[in-house]
Amino acid sequence: MASAAARKKYNTPGVVNGSLAYDFDSLERQLERTGRMGRVLYALPMEETAADVIARAHESTKAKVRPAQHLSPVMAVGFAAVAVMMVLMVMCYVELTTISNHVVSMRAEAETLQTQQVTLMTKYEQAFDLTSVKEAALAAGMSMPSDSQIYYIDLSEPDNAEVYEEEASGAGEVLQEIGDGISAAVEYFR
Repeated sequence: MASAAARKKYNTPGVVNGSLAYDFDSLERQLERTGRMGRVLYALPMEETAADVIARAHESTKAKVRPAQHLSPVMAVGFAAVAVMMVLMVMCYVELTTISNHVVSMRAEAETLQTQQVTLMTKYEQAFDLTSVKEAALAAGMSMPSDSQIYYIDLSEPDNAEVYEEEASGAGEVLQEIGDGISAAVEYFR
C-alpha cells in the first residue's frame, strides 16, 4: 500500500520527481534502446590545415559592423538637458566659491575695522578730556575771556536785503524788458 501511495504521490501533475536539469543524453539512450543508432556516434575530427587556422584567426579579428541606429529626438533633448544642467551646476559652484571668498574677506575687514574703532574711540576720549584740553590751552598761553570781550548779537528781527542795480538806458532797457516778459511768459506756462 505504501508503494502505491508513493507512486501516486510522485505521478501527480506539477510535482517534480528528481532534477529539473535538461537531460542531453535522453535521445541517444532512446535510439540505442530501439536499435536505430549505429555504433559510431561521432565522426573523428579532420585535421586542420594552416589555411583554416589563418582564416579562423582573420574571422575572429574582423570588426563586426553593427547596423546603424537612429538617434531618438527625446534622447538628444535629454542629453542636451543633462549637459545644460551640468554647466549650470558648475557655474553655481563657481558663484558659491566667489561668495564664500567675499564673505571671508568681509569678515576679516570687519575684524580690522572693529580693532580700528576701539583705537580711535580711545584717542577720541583722550582728545576731549576736559582736563587735558584745559592744560593744553594754558600751555599755549590761552586764557578765559573776560566779560568785556563777550558780545551778544540779537537776531530776532526778520532778514532783509537791498539790491542795487545800475539802470539801463535806451536799447538795453528795451531788450531787458522784452527778455523779462519772455521769461515771465515761460514761467506762467510751466
